[in-house]
Amino acid sequence: MGLEVHPTGYDVGAEIKGVDLGKPLTAETVERIEAAFRAHQVLLFRGAQLEPQAFVDFSASFGALRRHIQAAFRHPTVPEIVYNRNVDDDGKFDEAGASRGVTNNLREGWHSDSSYEDPPVKATSVHALEIPSSGGNTCFASAYRAYETLPAAFKERIKDLKAEFALGRNKRNDQTKALTAKLPKHAKEEPTVAHPVVCRHPETGRPAIFANPLITVRILDVGDAESEDILETLFDHIHAAGTSDEHWEHQWQVGDTLMWDNRGGLMHSGRKDYPLNERRIMFRCAIGASAIEAYAAAA
Repeated sequence: MGLEVHPTGYDVGAEIKGVDLGKPLTAETVERIEAAFRAHQVLLFRGAQLEPQAFVDFSASFGALRRHIQAAFRHPTVPEIVYNRNVDDDGKFDEAGASRGVTNNLREGWHSDSSYEDPPVKATSVHALEIPSSGGNTCFASAYRAYETLPAAFKERIKDLKAEFALGRNKRNDQTKALTAKLPKHAKEEPTVAHPVVCRHPETGRPAIFANPLITVRILDVGDAESEDILETLFDHIHAAGTSDEHWEHQWQVGDTLMWDNRGGLMHSGRKDYPLNERRIMFRCAIGASAIEAYAAAA
């Protein structure tokens, strides 16, 4: 069977069939997967239980891998991998690990990975090793849809604005405290970065909201009250897109691999609604790099 693309039927997402993730990908296969990635933003590959190096090799097919800032969760022998896991090395529950990538409050958890960096990563890949008996879905919101639903006057108001992004220093969002509990001191002191509030996807050209509730600290060059008003409006629209009838959330199975886009157009968050006494362990890689382009500047 050759490569097949099966869209979810929702705003985002498609399952890719007919690809063996444990073997090197041909240039043609990579090109076809990249085309599906542009069209669907999140790709699902099922049934491949991968060893660490095989997962790294697959992920590196789509860009140079970046070692994640959360060094405490790096794989001991393959540092391009970080764990998303709710247990420590001794198998005991780890609150900091359990808080990575999931949230009790979905509206406050939406984000685009490494938006606290400049440039952020192009894509994220995640591979499921162990999953709980229920819950822990990863939810996706179309930031394209979120932008499209904004009133015209509001789009005009925000078209040239930039926002400040930081990991673990977002006083607007208490979730970041647990998320960054094991972050090294030097990483917590990294300079904040600025990105456009509204971005243009570098390949599709479509506009999308890039400010996100987990990592965006404030709107630059406006007063505090106006910053708060703008952010709350943006986050309402992101959450509406992520809970509409058109949104997709993935129910994990062991052996699943997801790859999602971080260049604009997509937000995601996991649900921290699973039994915390059950293990949830995944590999994760950060793929490539992509500067965030302002939409108005490209219009």
